[in-house]
Amino acid sequence: MLLAGLALFRGAPWAAITALALSMLSAIENFFFLPYYPWWSALIIALNVWIIWSLTRPGVIRVADD
Repeated sequence: MLLAGLALFRGAPWAAITALALSMLSAIENFFFLPYYPWWSALIIALNVWIIWSLTRPGVIRVADD
């Protein structure tokens, strides 16, 4: 996750895909913890939704002009 986060600053497409996949998995995982830790799970799900939204915005990934 650290490598993907650092690579996002460089605009690497693989990093955005990795971050999207990890955010989706984290949101799904925290959905199952809602009955046990409702406030914490809801906060983490909201953060994951924000990450997914921000990574799917146009212009996040720079495409090489080679």
